[in-house]
Amino acid sequence: MNVKTSIDLKQLKPGDSLTVTIERFNNKYLGETTLQGKAVVVPGSIPGETIRGEVVRNWKRRLLLKAVEIIDSSRDRATPQCKHFTHCAGCQFQHIDYQAQLKIKESRLRSYFDSDHPATPLPLRGIIGSPTPYRYRNSIKLHGPGEPGFWQVLGVDMMRNQECPICVESVDKALQQQREKQFQDFTSNGILNVLIRGTKLGEVYIGPENPQPDEIAWLNEELTHPLTGVSYQLIVPAHAFWQGSTPMLPTLVEQVVRPIQEFQPDTLIESYCGMGLFGIMSAPYAREVIGIEEHPLAIEAAKQNQENLDIENLRIFRSKTEDRLGDFLAELPSEKSSLIVDPPRSGLPKKVLKQILATPPQQLVYVSCSPESFARNLHALCRETYQLQDVVGLDLFPQTKHLECVGVLERRV
Repeated sequence: MNVKTSIDLKQLKPGDSLTVTIERFNNKYLGETTLQGKAVVVPGSIPGETIRGEVVRNWKRRLLLKAVEIIDSSRDRATPQCKHFTHCAGCQFQHIDYQAQLKIKESRLRSYFDSDHPATPLPLRGIIGSPTPYRYRNSIKLHGPGEPGFWQVLGVDMMRNQECPICVESVDKALQQQREKQFQDFTSNGILNVLIRGTKLGEVYIGPENPQPDEIAWLNEELTHPLTGVSYQLIVPAHAFWQGSTPMLPTLVEQVVRPIQEFQPDTLIESYCGMGLFGIMSAPYAREVIGIEEHPLAIEAAKQNQENLDIENLRIFRSKTEDRLGDFLAELPSEKSSLIVDPPRSGLPKKVLKQILATPPQQLVYVSCSPESFARNLHALCRETYQLQDVVGLDLFPQTKHLECVGVLERRV
């Protein structure tokens, strides 16, 4: 049952006990209910559960509880594998059965496409789950002040995590070793932001998140093409973007490249191309591939991989997408043209949307790490110009709220 109305929530102090029934997930996917006009947040809870909690923080409009006893448990409850869960802000769902996590993520994706959205009815194939719900993440960033750590749930201080079981073993082991030394190799030199990244081949980088030019680290990575079975040896700069889920990377590549394989474009543009991953993997299926990227390390890696792999039909250009995409789109053939976009979490800027809509390629493959910005951009793209043919969710980051989406759009006749 919820707290009696006779109790004034404003008077509760850290350590006081409170029993609540969870009504919903909030926008951070933490269990929440509303009492006396105040949001009561309980990390590690599930809607419908009754929880006895201990007050951690009491703000003017929000109360944070630590679950002490699950009085009425959800049938979807699971046992977290990390001892820091509910304190560390990295994971939201370790207490939820994995199949239930996928249903939550599908519901979240659908919620952004109401009946008035031009892409509805949503042609969603579902959410592809990870083969390894733990031990998948290949990189972590730790931050100061003080000894580097992770953010706390609704906290202002950093947590000094002693483990991270969603990480691949090499990264987790490196974290544990550094924690035993309190990251003294870095803090003694004034370095408070540390990156740890591991590859499928077992190489591990531990160093400054923002290194000096002479400290740039290059790693060797291996990826088997999911459609051809060919093994690609790639170089990856530790400090540029690389997909963070090692076991789900081939699945992501397959979902992005298969539409290109089926369409066989004359010209393919990969915008926000990073190290050119999707362009490299799509090169067997397009006459010409153009990559656009502004990060200098990513560009260097893309060109080096192109040379090492002897991919003759790929050209890489260093530029901001909004500065160059329109020019390339204007030169595309009216038919048999494709565009892959993989923008930041904020989605495609209005300027880029205008360029796409001004000279739309025949096929558009949209890779998104934010269902919200994905739906917002599709509202503009599908209003008159495109038809959403297919969309699928990919759970690259189990135990967290995050969801990757791949949508395939075709220009209307």
